[in-house]
Amino acid sequence: MCTPGDGRGCGLDRRDFVKAGAASVAGLGALGGADAVAQGKPPPPTRVLGDPRVEAGRVMFKHAGKETFDGFLARPKADGVFPAVLVITGRSIEEEYIQNTCAALALAGFVGLAPNIFHPLPHDTTDSDERTKYLKDHTIDDALEDIQVGEDYLRTQPFVKAGGFGILGFCYGGWLALQTAARSREIRAVVAYHPGIGRHREDISQVRAPVQLHQGSADHSVDPNSAAQLRDTLEAQHVPVELYMYKGADHGFTAYTREFYRPDAAALSWRRSIEFLSRRLKA
Repeated sequence: MCTPGDGRGCGLDRRDFVKAGAASVAGLGALGGADAVAQGKPPPPTRVLGDPRVEAGRVMFKHAGKETFDGFLARPKADGVFPAVLVITGRSIEEEYIQNTCAALALAGFVGLAPNIFHPLPHDTTDSDERTKYLKDHTIDDALEDIQVGEDYLRTQPFVKAGGFGILGFCYGGWLALQTAARSREIRAVVAYHPGIGRHREDISQVRAPVQLHQGSADHSVDPNSAAQLRDTLEAQHVPVELYMYKGADHGFTAYTREFYRPDAAALSWRRSIEFLSRRLKA
């Protein structure tokens, strides 16, 4: 499982800019990211980017009037307040399916925010050596603080419903989603796709929010058995947990920009995710 750094210690020291929680919106309404749909072919059934019912675009987080790092936000194009869900990527928020996940949340009546936890990277890259070079000083604790910045930002928005957030993550982002829930009592629901088991596993004992896990049975990147281990660990702590296995699905089966995309499994898992988040956040 990919990790951006070798963070030490379980304590999360909130930096000054995290405490400030101040941010500003930049360019909301203009969709970002390259269209990964091949020309001349119909879009995947799970792609909803560009839907006119969604307002989406970049947000910039600021502290003391200076930009720190960015994120991608989508919300319903309607008046009112909506429950918010943090979307945590395992690779980059430049991947179209991450931005699509935020848009799909907006269509379901949520605010979706993907903080750029990989902002030290100068550009989107999949080269492991280059990623290691730029992320060597950006530890897991730094990534968790970035997520906290996203929480603080959402708390200040007039269109976000008060009372806590959901968090949804993929791969390493799924593990970070669980780590965030262990540290923040404002997380009321966790959806983790093939998260595996990473560093600071002892912190999972602090998770109290309900958890839903999604795992492909043919995952070549994350041991499918780790999902059952996570379920058993959470159940032993009396945490409400649901585990869904997808027969024959490999890693990243929801990502329509990747070779292992499985549209049927992606649609089914998304329906289950939305039902779960609605039960926990819209009540």
